[in-house]
Parts: sequence; structure tokens; C-alpha cells
Amino acid sequence: MEPSRGQAAIAVEHACRAIGLDSTDILSARPVGGGCINQGTCLRTTRGDFFLKWNRRADHRFFGVEAEGLAALGVSDAVRVPSVIAVSGPGDEVAWLLLEWIEEGRAGRAGWMRLGRELAALHRDVGPGRPAAPFGWGGDNLIGSLPQPNGWRDDWAGFWAECRIRPLARELRALGALSAPQAAVVDAVAERADQLLGPAAAADGPSLLHGDLWSGNVLFARGGAPVLIDPAVYVGHREVDLAMADLFGGFPGAFREAYEDAWPPQPGHLRRRPAYQLYPLLVHARLFGGGYAASAAAAARAALGG
Repeated sequence: MEPSRGQAAIAVEHACRAIGLDSTDILSARPVGGGCINQGTCLRTTRGDFFLKWNRRADHRFFGVEAEGLAALGVSDAVRVPSVIAVSGPGDEVAWLLLEWIEEGRAGRAGWMRLGRELAALHRDVGPGRPAAPFGWGGDNLIGSLPQPNGWRDDWAGFWAECRIRPLARELRALGALSAPQAAVVDAVAERADQLLGPAAAADGPSLLHGDLWSGNVLFARGGAPVLIDPAVYVGHREVDLAMADLFGGFPGAFREAYEDAWPPQPGHLRRRPAYQLYPLLVHARLFGGGYAASAAAAARAALGG
């Protein structure tokens, strides 16, 4: 990387070049938030406004899988996502992703209700290019900055146990972040996943999931239309997204009411919620430490009825 040039300038230059623009087409480049782990720029050009984000520590697959996830959600046409304009490749010095610029508005009750209805519509989509096996995804991707293993499986409970819970639990145990008793109760949820989750998942069938549905990954465009960002997509049980939405707050009751009016949940969904919240709590334990390991163990005990 050229030492005399900042990474922002390099990302801007390469992104503009990818869509046929040069420095004379750039009207302004204003720093904006890029999420928890990336940097961002509002890029004004002669062709319009764009959102550019980049990450100096990431390889190019980092934004490639995000672009693939946004494209998959976009194909469903159920809920708005930012259009992908261009993404960096191996020849770029900095990993970047260029998206349409969305002018943000204010969230109101009508917008949250619309999001509830649109999420239910998304969940009725089984995803693009799905093989005979109903659950999973065609390649590994990311949740936050962590690898998220996928592949296709016939068995939803097996996918949840082997591709979501156990890999992170093993890693956290090896790092000393999960105690032996905590790891044991987490593994008990994985062992009983078919009993705990299988019947409801079979009744609902597979759904295309956002995969990381906390309130920070929702914005509202001017006029109030909801927009989903930063997905970690795969095909799974729809209660994954609902449990994540409930975990950290920020989703008003109007959202859930509209969702349930559009597609009522299976009986017992509140009993299953801790089993689905276990995964994002393990993710947070790996990313942030603190008390998240204890919270994950508490969710595991609740899932088991303790």
C-alpha cells in the first residue's frame, strides 16, 4: 500500500474507478458511520450519491459475502435493501463495498408495522438457487467479523447444532471464555436441538433469513420505508430472526404485532426463543467478552427449561 496515501482515499479512488469515474467526478467525500467494524463515506459524484465502506483489516471476501447476502435479500423483493453498486477484488489495496446512498428519515409506527409485514413476506421466501437440502447456504459467510459456517443440510436441528452452536462453543471453551459447566449446558441445547426446535421448524418450513436482525441493522428511508442492512443470510427457521430482534431491544411492539398478523408463530415460540438467542450471545461472547458467556449459559438453561 502506498504509505503517502490514506486508506479512505485509496478506497474512494478504486471504487470510483470500478464504476467508470475519475477524480474530476468526485464532488465530495464525507466521513459517516460504517457500522461497528468498518469505516464509511458518503460519496457525492457527478453520477449521484453513494455509500462507500471499507475495512483495512479485512480481505476482499469480507465484503464479497455481504454483497451476496444483500443481493439474495434483494431478489426476494420482500423488503428493501441497499443496491450493491460494486465491490473490491483481489487487485484492490483496501477492501471496500460501494452501495446506493439511502437518505435516512424517521422511524414511525407505520414504518415498523411495514417492516413486520415485509419480514414475514421475506420469511415466506426459501431463497435463491436452493438445492434439494432445505437448510443452510451455498458458502460460508460472516456474522459481524466472525466466520459463519454453512453448507446445506436436510436437518434443521442438526444445522443449528453443528453450524451455529457447537463451533463457537468449542472455540470459546478453548479460549477459556466458557467454563466447563457453561460449555456443558450449551452443548446440552445442541444435543437436544431436534426435540427443542425440530417440530416447529418442520411445521413452518425453511425461510430466507436476514441472520443478524438487531435494531442497528434496520434504518428507515425518507418517507418511512424500512431498509435492512448488514445481513448474515442463510435459509433456516424464521424464529431465528424474531429471537434476535427480541434479544437487544429496539423493535417496538408494532413491529411484532404486524409480523404476527401476517404470519402467526407456531405455538411455543417463546419457549424456543432462548435456544435461538443462544447463538448471537455466543457470537457476542467471542467478539466482546464481558458477561456474554454467562448470558449464553443462562439462555441455554432457559432453553432446557431450567
